[in-house]
Amino acid sequence: MRSTSRKPLLIVFASILVLLFSPSPAAAARLMPKPIDARRSQHLDLGGSLIGPESVAFDGKGRGPYSGVSDGRIMRWDGPKAGWSTFAYSPSYVKNKCATSTLPSVQRESKCGRPLGMRFDLNSGNLYIADAYMGLMRVGPGGGEATVLATAADGVPLRFTNGVDIDQVTGEVYFTDSSMNYQRSQHEQVTATKDSTGRLMKYDPRTGHVTVLQFDMTYPNGVAISADRTHLIVALTGPCKLLRYWIRGPNAGTSEPFTDLPGYPDNVRPDGRGGYWVALHRERFELPIGPDSHRVALRISAGGKIVQEMRGPKSFRPTEILERKDGKIYMGNVELTYVEVVKST
Repeated sequence: MRSTSRKPLLIVFASILVLLFSPSPAAAARLMPKPIDARRSQHLDLGGSLIGPESVAFDGKGRGPYSGVSDGRIMRWDGPKAGWSTFAYSPSYVKNKCATSTLPSVQRESKCGRPLGMRFDLNSGNLYIADAYMGLMRVGPGGGEATVLATAADGVPLRFTNGVDIDQVTGEVYFTDSSMNYQRSQHEQVTATKDSTGRLMKYDPRTGHVTVLQFDMTYPNGVAISADRTHLIVALTGPCKLLRYWIRGPNAGTSEPFTDLPGYPDNVRPDGRGGYWVALHRERFELPIGPDSHRVALRISAGGKIVQEMRGPKSFRPTEILERKDGKIYMGNVELTYVEVVKST
């Protein structure tokens, strides 16, 4: 009887200890690594009238970065002396004579293509491209004209193909279609209307078949496969969240919330440490007045915790963060004329 009566007291005592010795939010923030300053950066300028290097990728030989730009091409950085060169383009780029086109940007994108997410299959050397207008494409290691692999799933056209990642063991390709109602040129409507017709899909290069993994998603954007290949992390732009979709194990075929974010995420990439880098286009409750500084990216742990921030001027709104083993971080941006490079330490 005595031991039973003490249980409530023991529970209360244990709760007090947890409160006393658990770090406060402010203390927890102090335990995080120092924020990375995106102002201390190098610019890999595209030159000319090219803008919008949305995604960043390196091939299996370490060449790059590669990035898709506003006129429909995939460009490759060949070093400070050579600069950028054309690596690939969609079939429509040649068909519609896009090299000499003077169409307004919105019309040009729909005719020439707009490459967004990009990933290399490191075994085959193939580059997979999520083109907002053309669908899922692939180009070989030598570049040139890409092949369109998918323009629809379950008979429904891809209207806003966006993010892509690859299982480097099986070669399976995971990608997103942000909306069944709106195209990239109408991306603000996807958020404003809380459109929830987005899809997460898988492309099997062995069969050429596209499988819809999840329907009715609210603005699915970037996608990344976990280090252990058991699940995908999907950035939901409008809701400011990360979603986990299980592809292996007892929970395969199901999804669950992973992280709430303080801003609108774009692409998500593995950080090489078991977690992820998430680019934030802007903060959720960002004021136009005040200090010219905001979160531009977050490092997220494998368990879904925010463990590091990157900060920069409010004019800088990255779309992708890619950290390399040498400590350099490459940042894409759909609005600017360069790929930005910063050091992680």
